[in-house]
Amino acid sequence: MTNSLTTPEPANTHWDCPECGGTGTLSPEICPVCLGAKYIDLATITNWMLDFMESRGCNQAEIDRLRTESPDPLTLTFCLELCIALK
Repeated sequence: MTNSLTTPEPANTHWDCPECGGTGTLSPEICPVCLGAKYIDLATITNWMLDFMESRGCNQAEIDRLRTESPDPLTLTFCLELCIALK
């Protein structure tokens, strides 16, 4: 019998900033999303994805519902891809 991990590994708590791609800068300026930190936390990635969905014209009622539910980024990614596919 071997010891095996039965619970999933914890989810990442920081992601490369989607605005600057993890560089911390946009052209010569500091990235306005991560403020030069190169990574963002769960709340920031959630807000960024919802704002991005809104800028792409996704259904406002659905975005508002997602804002109150605070889903994980994988769920938001699926919703974003679905929204863009339907457009």
